[in-house]
Amino acid sequence: MVVEYTKEKLNFTESLGQQGPAFRPLDLVEDDESPEEQILTQAQCSAPIKVQVPLSKPCTDASHIIFGVSTTVERLESSVSQMQHWLSHNRARLIALVEPSATSGKLESNMRNLGIDVTIRHSNATFNDRYFALTRVLYNARRPNTQWAGIVDDDTFFLSMSALVDRLAKHDPTEEKYIGGLTEDFRQIGYFGYIAYGGAGMFLSMPLLTKINNVYPECRKRYRYLENGDGRIAQCIYRHTTTKLTWEPDLHQIDLHGDPSGFYEAGRRQPLSIHHWKHWYPIDVVKMSAVSSVCGEACLLKRWKLADGWYLTNGYSFVKYGEPQVDDVAMELTWDRLDEEVTADEYEHSLTPLRPKDQGKISYRLEEVVQDGGLVRQFYVYRPGEGAEDRVMEVSWSGR
Repeated sequence: MVVEYTKEKLNFTESLGQQGPAFRPLDLVEDDESPEEQILTQAQCSAPIKVQVPLSKPCTDASHIIFGVSTTVERLESSVSQMQHWLSHNRARLIALVEPSATSGKLESNMRNLGIDVTIRHSNATFNDRYFALTRVLYNARRPNTQWAGIVDDDTFFLSMSALVDRLAKHDPTEEKYIGGLTEDFRQIGYFGYIAYGGAGMFLSMPLLTKINNVYPECRKRYRYLENGDGRIAQCIYRHTTTKLTWEPDLHQIDLHGDPSGFYEAGRRQPLSIHHWKHWYPIDVVKMSAVSSVCGEACLLKRWKLADGWYLTNGYSFVKYGEPQVDDVAMELTWDRLDEEVTADEYEHSLTPLRPKDQGKISYRLEEVVQDGGLVRQFYVYRPGEGAEDRVMEVSWSGR
């Protein structure tokens, strides 16, 4: 399927009048007499579909944001590719607190060569002590134009920096602001509290960061017993200021175990951030975001519905449901909690309306992306299991 696009401001789920592609068997067996690369004729490919994608900004100035992360050199190095998507060439700064390492200087240089304004600092403190220490480190590194300090995990992924900048612009940085995302799981809130969960990204205004800095020694000592760094920051704010959390629902912690496809395929407003994609459920966000080089950041995870019931969630999947989708608003509840079943009422504050898992869903997941000049080729693969043949769906994006 070839997709050509034009830019326009649209809702995040759009219906197309075209049918889905027709699948044809191809002989991919390689031997001495057959070439490694098989060129398909135009007749073997579906006719191009022209779609409109949301408007996106060509350049974003994020110089008023300074980010901080507590991690290790190894984990930071494995995160460079995804950070490049949202941190490069936009003048945002990043300070990473890591355990002492002989290779941190080389990593810092490599990241800077990619357009990421990063400073790597060593600390012998524990992970959570380093995490809380970011409040003082970011305060000391502020500049006259700095408005926000963002504290993230090394697997926090922002889909669109321009969207993040625009959302923060709706808040007054001259006031004491504590902005973040809650966990989607209400039971987790009962355990960890009503706080900004760090994996979703938390943002502190400079007036609030100043207040935290003024009581930093006391907070560092008093809340050291808490097992999570984001919890220590929350307690310091709640016990020493009158500032309360401003919940930004599009900052997502993604505390969803097992299969999170229902979240990603819901066709709702684009998330500002996602989390846990590296270890809880493997999603290659670099491959997912590759199509943004053609259609812009705003088209990531945008969903199109074809006339015959297929749905393309850009950068994630191509699916057809076993049950008719009467209510496109409801999110499919596909996940669990460490093999424990969950119920919809545990997500009423965050993700509802929900609908039961569709056992008959046919799902092609994005597995590979090839970038060729102005063309981005996405390969979605359906693996039905033992005894059945795999299927591949190629979506080629071409900007016109």
